[in-house]
Amino acid sequence: MSGGGEQADILPANYMIKERWKVLKKIGGGGFGEIYEALDMLSHENVALKVESAQQPKQVLKMEVAVLKKLQGKDHVCRFIGCGRNEKFNYVVMQLQGRNLADLRRSQPRGAFTLSTTLRLGKQILESIEAIHSVGFLHRDIKPPRNVAGFRGTVRYASVNAHKNKEMGRHDDLWSLFYMLVEFAVGQLPWRKIKDKEQVGLIKERYDHRMLLKHMPSEFHLFLEHLSILTYFSAPDYQLIMSLFENSMKERGITENEPFDWEKGGTDILLSTSTCTPPQQNTRPTAAMFGVVNITPIPGDLMRENTDDVLQDEHLSDQENAPPILPGRQAEGTGQPVNEAEVWEETDFNRNKLRISISK
Repeated sequence: MSGGGEQADILPANYMIKERWKVLKKIGGGGFGEIYEALDMLSHENVALKVESAQQPKQVLKMEVAVLKKLQGKDHVCRFIGCGRNEKFNYVVMQLQGRNLADLRRSQPRGAFTLSTTLRLGKQILESIEAIHSVGFLHRDIKPPRNVAGFRGTVRYASVNAHKNKEMGRHDDLWSLFYMLVEFAVGQLPWRKIKDKEQVGLIKERYDHRMLLKHMPSEFHLFLEHLSILTYFSAPDYQLIMSLFENSMKERGITENEPFDWEKGGTDILLSTSTCTPPQQNTRPTAAMFGVVNITPIPGDLMRENTDDVLQDEHLSDQENAPPILPGRQAEGTGQPVNEAEVWEETDFNRNKLRISISK
């Protein structure tokens, strides 16, 4: 919390926010903020706390909250718990996830997932991407790890458009999914050891992507063909891609309820200990759980009406966004009811005042 160095964490261990969330430890961070594990003193569950400095030039957390709230109730989306701000930082609290998919893949004997795990993860992640696109946003940083990257997408999984700093569309998120699934199944990508993003971009542009599919199901050739014809304005055929995953599973006799690779051998380590959505067809928690990282509106007129609706309807205050306090519940050590009024109210004051007037 102290001033000078860039390396200083925004929050120290044991820091209390709103006398409700107690910081336990830092679990990630990058160009757009820091992520902590915290204890919810109200529900007694461990939660994820994402924080950005109030002095940070590019403020993105408010947008993430808007999108996360819009996605509530959809499959594979983290449960939103609360948000707020003070003079030092902005924050959002959400459902805590377990080990990320990159760590789980590297922990496998071959450093790769079986096709059973890869294909089922592909289905879940595709559903997540489609959900984000459906509310007028791009993810721009589809990847297995949780950490945030300053580049427009993580270099290893970024599309060629991202490397060229071109306007990114829905198909760019799907290119990242394609690269990620190849790495899941094969264990590596040809540019894995190259750090320079320009060099990686040149390799991707010149590389015959069919070479990536040597050890992938034949259906992935159709996945690649579909990606290759998409443009910024094209609507991806999500159902086509889903059917390719499902056909690959059917050919190999893979069922939805098989254990994931990390669940075998007595080490049942799920990415999520609970689901945030109503029960689905899955009989256990889903593995591909999405937080909101590096989200951006789809630019231009492509989905402007949908995007404007998302932002226009947001009233980002703790009082409205945090779950209601249980009857008779008081703030720890105060004897007074918890008051969650201190948040984003300065920036939203005029818009919220207008909303209240209209609703009357």
